[in-house]
Amino acid sequence: MDFLTRGYKGLLGEKGQPQTAEDTVIKLCDRAANSTLLEDRRAAILGLKGLSREYKLEVGDKGLGVLLNILNEDRADIDTAKAILEILNILCTPDRAQEVGRDLGLRFTDEVLQDESHIHLFLDLLQEVDFYVRFHDIQLLATLLTTRPDRVQDCILTAPMGISKLMDLFDDQQEVIRNEGLLLLISLTETNADIQKIVAFENAFDRLLEIITAEGGLNGGIIVQDCLQLTLNLLRYNVSNQNYFRETSCIQRISGLLGYPSTSEDNIINYHFSDWHDQGTNNILVLLELVRILVAQNNTNTTTNQRVMNQCGMLKPVIELALASNAPSPVKTQAFYALGDLVRANQTNQEVLARARVAVPLPTYRSNESSTSHSRTTSQSSAHLSFQELAQAMPPRSAIMGLIAVAVGAEPESYGTRAAATYAFEAYIMRNVEAQVLLASSIAPQSDDANNSDPITAGAQSAGTLLLAALLEWEDSAADPYVVWFASVIFSHILLDNERSKGIVRGIYTADADSTDEGAPLLQLIVKNLNMANKNNADVRVLIGYLCLLCVWLWDSPKSVGDFLAEESHFQMLITLVTQSSGVDPRVQGLCAFLLGVCYEFNNEMEGFNVSRSTLYPILINRIGIDLFVNRITRLREAPHFKHASQYLFITPNELKVLPDLYFDYQFVEFFKENYEIIQRSIRVDPKATRSPRHSTDTNGNDNDSFSLSAITTLKGVIQTQEAQINELKEKIRQLELESKNSVNNSSASTAQQTLESNDEKYAILESKYIALENKHAQLNKEQEDLLICLAEQEEN
Repeated sequence: MDFLTRGYKGLLGEKGQPQTAEDTVIKLCDRAANSTLLEDRRAAILGLKGLSREYKLEVGDKGLGVLLNILNEDRADIDTAKAILEILNILCTPDRAQEVGRDLGLRFTDEVLQDESHIHLFLDLLQEVDFYVRFHDIQLLATLLTTRPDRVQDCILTAPMGISKLMDLFDDQQEVIRNEGLLLLISLTETNADIQKIVAFENAFDRLLEIITAEGGLNGGIIVQDCLQLTLNLLRYNVSNQNYFRETSCIQRISGLLGYPSTSEDNIINYHFSDWHDQGTNNILVLLELVRILVAQNNTNTTTNQRVMNQCGMLKPVIELALASNAPSPVKTQAFYALGDLVRANQTNQEVLARARVAVPLPTYRSNESSTSHSRTTSQSSAHLSFQELAQAMPPRSAIMGLIAVAVGAEPESYGTRAAATYAFEAYIMRNVEAQVLLASSIAPQSDDANNSDPITAGAQSAGTLLLAALLEWEDSAADPYVVWFASVIFSHILLDNERSKGIVRGIYTADADSTDEGAPLLQLIVKNLNMANKNNADVRVLIGYLCLLCVWLWDSPKSVGDFLAEESHFQMLITLVTQSSGVDPRVQGLCAFLLGVCYEFNNEMEGFNVSRSTLYPILINRIGIDLFVNRITRLREAPHFKHASQYLFITPNELKVLPDLYFDYQFVEFFKENYEIIQRSIRVDPKATRSPRHSTDTNGNDNDSFSLSAITTLKGVIQTQEAQINELKEKIRQLELESKNSVNNSSASTAQQTLESNDEKYAILESKYIALENKHAQLNKEQEDLLICLAEQEEN
């Protein structure tokens, strides 16, 4: 009692008057700094800790410097170090309710970070034995990093063995310390490429994968998600780490986490049913995102990573998740995106997808498991046995047909999943001419015997038949305009830049519901549906889908243009829509104007068309006019949904249960941007003065309709390839230079000299190749410019 009484009186002023908070803090700081006894200093620090939350300003102003000095001098005392770390964390925690200029947390954080030795001290404290010291130290570093990430990252980079001390937390026997260290590294590696590289070369990938395995793989808890998230941070936008990840065989271990589909035949993927919980869903979502990063578009390592992933068997588990599982909708969506990135422009992987056949259950049972909820109810679990039996009893179908079925809504999936399936199909068809022709050949009207059969379970039905049914039956899908929209997008990719496919579908005749004859050409039927959809005020997405398909179909295809113009009403309908002053969506008017320009530009009079260019020209000029024609196209280009078309056909979670704002396919937007200027210029030129090389035939009677445009397109492709090769050579040269420097630092003089001489030879070879490619690249650019100038001169004459 005497001790407490003396301590209380010591905090009172003269004559027992209570002191202010500032006076009390000053006395405690003085005692903490100058007392000779450790117990007195410790008591004063604990007093400051008690005041730090309520009197943050006073404690920070008077005690911050004192506390940092004491921590440096008395860090061996566990209780003192622990209390000071807690106080510093309280002082540096920002108050989100305060304005930035008045936030005490930001102010004290900046004071701590003025001297980088403070961060070095905190890093040293991570090696202390006491649990609470390390725990509060990690908490303080996390607080500082959240508030001032750039400054903290710079301080850690300058600290001796700073990253290594953080990485040692992975080996801590206390799981709480390991997990907190993991969260700290996730924040630390989000943006800094230098830290990402150092962490990766500290054997981070192997350590993280070992933790994931020890925690139960993808069925583990949130620690698995954190490990995958850190791996994701190390790989995103970091080509060097991606190379290291592949070279250390980590891709194979990722494939092992996904697992292999159980099947008795190589190409058959059986339906897989499992119970899904929220954490397992999150884990696999992050893993699929990791896969996508490794095979992202415009990445120099994508082709190599695609090959490695195919070799280690990653394609089949992804196909299973997307097409043959009861996975939640978000998982299926991400699996479709990952599948698309795995096969994009890669013929070998595209063939694997084309050969795959997946078993599916009856649609009535699928609808039960396609709920947006991630968890499964007890009633659903009771039906596992019959569900599995039904899944095994269904005949397998091609994976490509599965993609189309999901996209056009033949299976009960969300809009996001359908968009992702369409994305995967686009990736499968990219630079795959034979697949385009094969799918075009499979398009045929549904037979009478199959009219009453379910389009999903009809084993004999082709992918093309399913696609055609979705494309034409727009009236049956009035509540879901994306049936026609997705079907139109898929159909357009089958025809894109492929005259053989266009020739095949031009020969397709299908009977109208009201007709008794053998049927009308498919092209005419699509135009008729477009006209009917417009008259019945169908959703604008239906009209946009049909018009985009027609633009792709008729582009650079004079014979298709001839078929379109064979019916005069087609041309009149487009003119009416373009010239109408109100009641028509501007995006529809822009597409109609572009389509009219396509009909004029690719109207080959030598084909004996009913409507010649000379006939079309006065109609366009007199009834529409050049200014209105250009304005309609310009308004389309400036439309927000057109300008901001998603490259990945991405639909936000908020749009999953309503009609999303998805109006244009990104590939069509790119196609339009590349070609609209040609159309705008074409109608300014008198048809009699224009005889473009693309409107001719060779000596064998073969079409050279796309001579100039094809030449330009080919040159663009060659130029892109050359640019990729140049970038690859630059990277190799950089690596050789780095190896040369390392050899000087780490090898003996003779060994280093030999390595340098070898690298010099390789460097000279690569440099010569680089120079040759640069010269060829410049020559190709010049040829492309000459062709464009030639085209412009021909159109002006």
